[in-house]
Amino acid sequence: MQRPPLQDGWVGTAQLVLAIGGALFLLLPLLVIFPMAFSAAEQLTFPPPGYSFALYRKLFASEEWLAAIAMSLQVATIASIIAMLLGVPASYAIVRYRFFGRRALYALLLTPLVVPVIIVALALFLTFAPMKLVGNLWVVAVSHALLCIPFVVVMTISVLRDFNMNLERAALSLGASGFRAFLHVTFPGIRSGVLLGGITAFAVSFDEVVLVIFIGGRQANTLPRQIWGGITTQLDPVIPAVSALLIVAVVAIFAAIGLRHLSVAHAGRRATPKGAPA
Repeated sequence: MQRPPLQDGWVGTAQLVLAIGGALFLLLPLLVIFPMAFSAAEQLTFPPPGYSFALYRKLFASEEWLAAIAMSLQVATIASIIAMLLGVPASYAIVRYRFFGRRALYALLLTPLVVPVIIVALALFLTFAPMKLVGNLWVVAVSHALLCIPFVVVMTISVLRDFNMNLERAALSLGASGFRAFLHVTFPGIRSGVLLGGITAFAVSFDEVVLVIFIGGRQANTLPRQIWGGITTQLDPVIPAVSALLIVAVVAIFAAIGLRHLSVAHAGRRATPKGAPA
């Protein structure tokens, strides 16, 4: 499919300038973060007086920072799994069936996208504090999953609406159970959307700080909370090094996903016979 060209005249030029300006605005902070991530100074200074790996040695020698990274990985993994286990069946029911309250269910699942996070965090704190569950790992993960479910639902529904349900009906007519038909026919066709929703849910949970401040207590000290504390209470020079590592990790993950999609698309084009419709 060919991309539409830019409009001619000053409108197209203005669009191009705005696009380049927006990209530069988003990328300019990297020109500050990466040099400071390799600074030899013991304090946050820009431009750095020298360059070394001292901040990374300090980061990986700190039990506090490593524990925060491990906690974030645990919470994000559990939250993304819960979000997929709840979001995928709900999305399937919304698209596949017609029942009373279907639109209301869809709106309810998307509520965390429109309700301010601080309101959700306060409500969860008032719920779990009397039960003395503040700081529990599973409570934090379930609370994060509440914010992650909408992303899984939106992406799963988008691929389900493009999926040919007649394939599933054919499997059912041949004697397959509903679960078997979904697992072997429907899921392979929507797998990319489900996985993308899971990755997005992981990223949302990994980056969440407001919920952890309210319901994390002293036990659940995640990486975003550690960074927040390093900014508000003391200007920890390790923060740029952590930020640079996170940026590199995100770029590497999405680059791997993009390369995977390109390889699959290229293999599909090679498998298509000449003269056949693509």
